[in-house]
Amino acid sequence: MQLTDNKISRRGLLGTGAALMAASAVKANQPLAGEQVQFGLIADVHHNRMPGAQDRLHGFLSEASRRPLDFLIQLGDLCDGYKAELTSEQKEFVADWQSARVPKYSVLGNHEMDHGSKRQIMDVLEMPRSYYSFDRRGFHFVVLDCMHLLENGKVIDYAEGNYFKHKANEINLIDPDQLEWLKGDLNSTRFPTIVFAHPCINAFWAKDAETTRANVRDALATANEQAGWQKVIACFTGHHHVDYLSEWKGVNYFMVNSASYYWVGEKFGSLAKYEDALFTFVTIDHSGLIKVEGKSSAFVPPTPADLHFPDAALLSASIAPRSVSFSARS
Repeated sequence: MQLTDNKISRRGLLGTGAALMAASAVKANQPLAGEQVQFGLIADVHHNRMPGAQDRLHGFLSEASRRPLDFLIQLGDLCDGYKAELTSEQKEFVADWQSARVPKYSVLGNHEMDHGSKRQIMDVLEMPRSYYSFDRRGFHFVVLDCMHLLENGKVIDYAEGNYFKHKANEINLIDPDQLEWLKGDLNSTRFPTIVFAHPCINAFWAKDAETTRANVRDALATANEQAGWQKVIACFTGHHHVDYLSEWKGVNYFMVNSASYYWVGEKFGSLAKYEDALFTFVTIDHSGLIKVEGKSSAFVPPTPADLHFPDAALLSASIAPRSVSFSARS
């Protein structure tokens, strides 16, 4: 760097500025191994159905406030069956969620449209769009809206509980426009990608639970194949109130347990409640590691096993700790 009259020359200043900009661009485009993103994750709180749901959310937010997180995300069914005019308790619950001081993101669940429109609950949750994407610390995040159904040959929004009258092979769809957007969004990003949705995208032990979203799973796999590297590394979903992990064509599918309960049906007492709120914190490292923190609780008696619920052996009141590797792009 040359000095003229104790001042940095214009050429030197421009050169320094260009070097700093270049260094910043390299850091943004090619994150260093060891850099990581951290976020808090909660699913299926079900305020308005689950007693004590606000305490469960508060427990999550309290723990989150003590951590250096990049954002929080809830995977749908945060609230359950809200009508157009919210009660004071409902307003207080939503205000708690909005009070967190880090960025917050929401996924739409099915029960949030039991007594209202999609636009209505989006306004309550301050969601400009029902599906969208964002970047944090060299990772790309995609939020999907699977809350559509097939009616008379058309894909329409969930509203006023309309999905209750439809068969399993007609619900929990994404619309054609969103699918094309997803393909374009995945193609355009240069970052390792994580997807969030409400219902499962890959198969698990409940037979055919994922079939109406096979097109989404195929789109994620295709993105990896076309990129020639493990671009889509993970997908996190809720909805089914189970803790489960699977992998398909390079994508790790994490099913996140409910914060509150497992639905066993009216014959078995409806809500198999968890004693403590379940939630987790996720760290993803550019060196190639996804770490999900575990959290354990127990069923409030009588447990599903006590009631001889058929799938009791497959259920747990916990989120298992998991460490999953992925191929960091060289």
